[in-house]
Amino acid sequence: MKKLVFIGMLACLGYMIFQTSCANIGMPSGGDKDTIPPELLEVSPLPNQTNYDKQTVTMTFDEFVVSTDVASQMLISPPIKKSATVKMRSKTLMIDFQEQLEKDKTYSIDFRNSIKDNNEGNPMEDFRFAFSTGESFDSLEVGGYVRMADNLAPVEDILVAMYDIDSLHYFRDSVPSYIAKTDEEGFFMVTNMAEGRYRMYALQDLDNSLTYNSSDEMVGFIDTLVSPNAPIRTTAHIHSTDSVPSDSIDTELPIDSIALEEQVEHEHSLTEPLYLMLYTEDEFDQYLNESKREYNNLCRFLFEDGLSDTFRISLITPKVEDNDDWALMEYSLNRDSLTVWVTDTAIANMDTLEFALSYTVLDSMDLPITQNDTIELTYKKKKEPKRKKKNDDEEEEIEIPHFSFKTNGKQDFNVYEPLVILSPEPLKEIDYSMFHLYKMEDDTVEVPVDFEFSTDTANLCRYYVHYPWEFEEEYHFYIDSAAALSISELPSNPLNQAIQIRDEGYYAQITMNISNVTSPLLVEILRNNEEETVVKKMSLTADGTIEFPLLDPDKFRVRAIFDDNENGKWDEGDIDEGLLPEKVIYYPKIIKLRSNFEVQETWVIPDDINQKKELIDEDEEEKDRYSSRR
Repeated sequence: MKKLVFIGMLACLGYMIFQTSCANIGMPSGGDKDTIPPELLEVSPLPNQTNYDKQTVTMTFDEFVVSTDVASQMLISPPIKKSATVKMRSKTLMIDFQEQLEKDKTYSIDFRNSIKDNNEGNPMEDFRFAFSTGESFDSLEVGGYVRMADNLAPVEDILVAMYDIDSLHYFRDSVPSYIAKTDEEGFFMVTNMAEGRYRMYALQDLDNSLTYNSSDEMVGFIDTLVSPNAPIRTTAHIHSTDSVPSDSIDTELPIDSIALEEQVEHEHSLTEPLYLMLYTEDEFDQYLNESKREYNNLCRFLFEDGLSDTFRISLITPKVEDNDDWALMEYSLNRDSLTVWVTDTAIANMDTLEFALSYTVLDSMDLPITQNDTIELTYKKKKEPKRKKKNDDEEEEIEIPHFSFKTNGKQDFNVYEPLVILSPEPLKEIDYSMFHLYKMEDDTVEVPVDFEFSTDTANLCRYYVHYPWEFEEEYHFYIDSAAALSISELPSNPLNQAIQIRDEGYYAQITMNISNVTSPLLVEILRNNEEETVVKKMSLTADGTIEFPLLDPDKFRVRAIFDDNENGKWDEGDIDEGLLPEKVIYYPKIIKLRSNFEVQETWVIPDDINQKKELIDEDEEEKDRYSSRR
């Protein structure tokens, strides 16, 4: 594991010790590229200093540094009300607080990677130090990782907020007691905390308010109170030109973080890192996002949330007697968008249509009320090009417009797929007797076969041909001319589609022997890509063997969702109810399949789900071994 379990403050100490005990070695002209970050010569206050009463922090380096990123990346914990100002004077970086710091508080300043040398941009990585404005110095800390709850991907620049009051109200309306932010691996470290029990949250703080005030922000939380830990410490001596009383310096500093990483496995007193799982709350926040008229007979209404059954839409202009007969309504699967297909050609040919919408929203007290909107949509028909005038003795030919079907039929068609037929708009009339499917016998004879025809319930322009395809067989699908009439009263063009089914030897199979199943699992086969497209899935409630046949020869990942409510999908959490998102776990190996091959894997579900995602790709490991040998 690359990252630390705890980030120490030894970096600052190391630079000062190095400066006072070692000779500076100059780099000869024309030598190697400078890769050394800036060295800290002096700092005020000193690390871990107590009774500090000034409003300025100064740091002097051995070279000029770039300070442009410090203000945006620097994190002060506990947070202060006004943003600190950052400026440079020669080789000294100065941070001015625009307010008096609170008395008897330990402040930690995390510079992250913002301090860089002026020549090559070498950063002081993960640099931070702390000081106290009172007699005591708080040194407790807590660390861990923030991951996406559905795929365990690390998330950078997420705010981790700690509250010493156990109330969700404070997360929504008040500034946290302590804060930290995640790095590129999702790692965070909240340091210099006082003893106590804290409520812990993770937040995608889009508006930099330090509060959870928008359902657009991703959020995560720990469902129990958290107590910070004491870090492993070592004693060191600090040399400084600053005149600071010796009793105001805590000389016990955290040990080197790299050495600590190796010790953690043997220190039973240390707790495991915490994992906060990030998700987007499914909160009802309804409003009309967008409305548009894409064609003369096609209008779309896009909403922020799913529409309830009380939603109503009617046509105001032109006025119609029967409001249910002028259009077809097509809702998306989660009912957050509505497509209106205007079936009345006289209405469709009008430049302007005016709609009345009625739907449920929440008022300022989160009570449901009815929102009424009036929407006006216009459409300008494109001018047709002028036709050339024909001679007096020639009759002018009038071209009747048609529409064409599209299908997913092709060579190497998958045996488990239906034939999909797409039309540019819904169909008004269909003559099913003019749809034909033939199986090829002896490569030349077409034998008619029966098939099932269906309409997609969520897409009025999508139709299916269902037939039990046979491996390596060829089929021909025909649609006669004018077999269908669209809602715009356009007849269909003929279609001739050849379909060649793949041979059985092309496919592969994964067989999973899964044990230690203590709760309902939804096991998914995923594409080995960033999107992790779900290819197949199967439910499991007890130990057993499940098979995933007819897979492409490719690489796949396997994910299991702890489907507690057995609804066949992953569910996000609910911060108000204290419900965490459903846990997921990945099979630790990326599975490579070859044609005509079955891979059998054994998966023992661990008792402790640690929310890590470490996938082994044996191909990549072999490449690395080969490269290292060369």
